[in-house]
Amino acid sequence: MLANEERADRGRKMLEIYAHKFGDPYDPSANLTDLLTDLMHTAVIQPDLGLEFNTSLRMANVHFEAETEEQLNT
Repeated sequence: MLANEERADRGRKMLEIYAHKFGDPYDPSANLTDLLTDLMHTAVIQPDLGLEFNTSLRMANVHFEAETEEQLNT
């Protein structure tokens, strides 16, 4: 199972890749917003992928809460 530090590092790397290819390397907050927006567009414009962005976002929150709780209990 991944530790939350590993999850955070993985997320940071994805934002760095996005910033390098598409965004602003000096504005991580804008890059996060733009990446999420791009994923929302993907879910709507490419329905063949079967993505439900809001459902996935809610589930991500559930996972985050569980993983954060798990970290607090160890």
